[in-house]
Amino acid sequence: MSTTLAKKPLPPFPEEEHWLFGSGFLIKQNPVTQMNYFIKKYGDIFSLSVPLHKVAVISSPEFARYVLLDNNKNYTKSLAYDLLKSLLGNGLLTSEGDFWKKQRRLIQPAFHRKKLEELTAMMIDTAEKTAEKFSKYATTGEYFNVLPEMTALTLDVISKAIFSSGVDDKAEIVGKQIAILNEITMEKLRRPIRIPAVFPTPFNLRERKALQILDNVIYEIIEKRRKEGVSKNDLLSMLMDARDEETGESMDNKQLRDELMTIFIAGNETSSNALTWTLYLLSQNPEAEAKMISEIDEKLDAGVVLDFNTANSFQYVHQVIEESMRVFPAVWSVGRRTIEEDNIGGFRIEKQTNVLIPLIYLHRSEKYWEQPEKFIPERFAPEKRSAIDKYVYFPFGGGPRICIGNNFAMLEMQLIIIMLYRRFKFKLKPGFNVDGEPMVTLRPRHGMMMQAVNK
Repeated sequence: MSTTLAKKPLPPFPEEEHWLFGSGFLIKQNPVTQMNYFIKKYGDIFSLSVPLHKVAVISSPEFARYVLLDNNKNYTKSLAYDLLKSLLGNGLLTSEGDFWKKQRRLIQPAFHRKKLEELTAMMIDTAEKTAEKFSKYATTGEYFNVLPEMTALTLDVISKAIFSSGVDDKAEIVGKQIAILNEITMEKLRRPIRIPAVFPTPFNLRERKALQILDNVIYEIIEKRRKEGVSKNDLLSMLMDARDEETGESMDNKQLRDELMTIFIAGNETSSNALTWTLYLLSQNPEAEAKMISEIDEKLDAGVVLDFNTANSFQYVHQVIEESMRVFPAVWSVGRRTIEEDNIGGFRIEKQTNVLIPLIYLHRSEKYWEQPEKFIPERFAPEKRSAIDKYVYFPFGGGPRICIGNNFAMLEMQLIIIMLYRRFKFKLKPGFNVDGEPMVTLRPRHGMMMQAVNK
């Protein structure tokens, strides 16, 4: 540590705190509201007192860019990602250093333009099947929970991309385990003291059971593919066929499981939440909904065939999704951890400090957005889009570790929205309580009860 850096103060600690567990406990109790309060009172950088951990919160685009891009080599993933390792193993989201770089190179081709083009027809077909299911809801006029429907749809899409076929009869149970593990991971973050997984507590046994169910599904598919000895045009075969440039070795079953589990869960949970929030926001903003539907109908009625090459011509659909992810970012915060001491904003950030970046604050701050509380897709119009700072709006993260599946997710969501709104509008159940639950992802706490209405 340099003498100059040693003289710099740590970021200020809030006065407000729990008598035993510190100010970090208040954040865990009500993350978004409490974070906004602390930022307003203490500024763009402050510390949190947390038992056994060092934590700093940064909330300016300059600081976010510095940590995620400019000085990213001094940062690894944070505490939350350590906890995710019990679920994802040493997959792309949680791995570090040279191993992460190697895995990223191996997996990147699965998300190249050519591969996405090959997957487009599957995405459209899968969305059409969901629309057929919704037509039954529209006939009866019943209200139904949109969240599990979007979860099932995106689970089907990602499993077909990975395995060439869906998880079919296992879809419901797989979706349930993912939800359980999401809750368990968030509960671990909230707990100031965690009992190690080796101890058979009810909490740990619940996690162990959910993990075992998911592992059984994935290992069964891997073993079946190895026995078949046939390479298919999907991510599983791509990873099985991949070879290390130096050793020539292929991935063993454990590493395959970790990479597949990472893509399987990340590709499902974030997209299903984003789609659910989009349906909700459109239901509350009829002018934007009408403008989007008009674009969809005009293009399709004029004979535009929906495919990979035409999907992006539905510009307003794209704007709607981007604005939805501004208001309700599926990944509501990101974290990094210092390797060596650092200097941010004139403050000393100690080694092994968890640095939290609340995307949801930056996405909604009146410092950076006009009328941030309003849903205005026009702010993402092509002539305005380039002026938006990449570290004021970054729903897929930033820097070298930006989400590898961002283009996959945007294509998937665009196609699903087009297919659904070609046939329906969606209305929120009167009196339904809509509330965001900031877990690992930002989920609708009570689901989303809506009605599909034929256009």
